[in-house]
Order: sequence, then C-alpha cells, then structure tokens
Amino acid sequence: MTDTITPPDSPASGRAVIAACLIVVGSAVVGLAAGLVWAAAAPRVVYQVYTLNPPTAYAINPETSAFIAADAWYCLLALIGGALIGLVGYRFAVRRYGPVPMAGIVIGATGAAFVMQWFGPEGSGQPGFNHLLATSKPGALLHAPISLGSHGALAFWPVAAAAVAGGIELVGVLRAHRQPGYIGLPVLGMGPYGQPPAPGVPPSWPGSPEPSAGTDPAGSEPSGEPDTFGGDPGRAAL
Repeated sequence: MTDTITPPDSPASGRAVIAACLIVVGSAVVGLAAGLVWAAAAPRVVYQVYTLNPPTAYAINPETSAFIAADAWYCLLALIGGALIGLVGYRFAVRRYGPVPMAGIVIGATGAAFVMQWFGPEGSGQPGFNHLLATSKPGALLHAPISLGSHGALAFWPVAAAAVAGGIELVGVLRAHRQPGYIGLPVLGMGPYGQPPAPGVPPSWPGSPEPSAGTDPAGSEPSGEPDTFGGDPGRAAL
C-alpha cells in the first residue's frame, strides 16, 4: 500500500486568493461611491401631496423623464465603475496571479451593482420619505427618492469589468503572437509550428534538449564495434 503524497500549497495561490478578496472589498467601496454620486446627480420625480388619509401623493408631471434618466445615470456609472474595477484588478492582480483574481473581479463587480442599487435610494432620502409624506400638508411638493426601474442594468457592472480585464489580456496575447520567434503552446508529438516531427525523431516538448550527435532516437549510443554475435556496429546484443 502506497501513501499518496500531497504537494504543499503554493504561496502564490494563497496570494491570489488574498488578491481576489481585496478586489471584492474594493469593489464594494466603488459601489458605495457610485451610489453616492447616483443619489446626488440623478434627477428626482416631484410629487404633490393629495391627501393624508391615507397619505397619497401624485407626480406633478406623469410623463416626466426622471425615471428613465435615473436608470441612465445608473448605467453610465456602472460602466465607469465596472471599467475601473477591471482595469485596477488586472493591473495589480490578474497579470500576476492569473484566473483567481479574475473571478474576484467578476464577483466584486456583481456585488458593487447591488451595493449601488441599495445605497442610491438610501442616500436620496428613501428611509424618511414615508414619514415625510405622512406629516406633510396637502399640496406640499416632495422629491421622491431615486430607484432603479430596469434591473437588467445591474449586468453593466460585471460586463464592463470583465470586458476591460479580458480585453487587456486578449491584446497581450495577440501582441505575443505577432512577435518574432513566437512558438505557441507546446503540444506533445508535434513540432513548434504544428507540423509532425521528422521520421525517426521522438516527440518532445519545445525547449527540451535535442539528442546529441551520434545518439540514435532510442537513446542507445553506437559503440562502433561489432557485437559478440558478429552483427553490425550499433546493433544491440541478443
């Protein structure tokens, strides 16, 4: 019975997980900042109190574009915030540690989308709006808190982050392909440019040492003298 030897965890893998966690936390902070900007910049619908029993208010302009403008502001800030997460995450984590921080970028950007959706209305007065409506006199004008009408806009965050980080990686790969002497990914049994190896040459990985002169492909070195049975030089004895 043989024991299975488990290799120790690489320190780089631990750093990659830490980098991914930092990206998620930083993305939440970006989402909070975006929600604050959204609450301050997005237009708000103006309501007029109609009655207090029960508290009721109607929009002064039912055809106002403030609802669409609030969603548009969310989409714009989501694209900017997602692109920022993708750029910074790739610059300081993905290019060093690989796919684990890339997953952190997508997860963090998705979390930032929900953080912004929550903090925007909170920052524009949603917690106290119902109390303000109940205590206002009929005819008073109230500015309603903003809200996200199209929940599909939440996807702008992770899509923008993944597009920026993935786009930078793609550009790097294309540049590497165009550089002189690029070999590409090694494929066992194939030559450096995808062609089969020459007859009699064993398959090898690119960069492996080639057989030295006077050595046959099988790895046996000819002695140059007949064997004990009078065979040709280099033939193994039976």
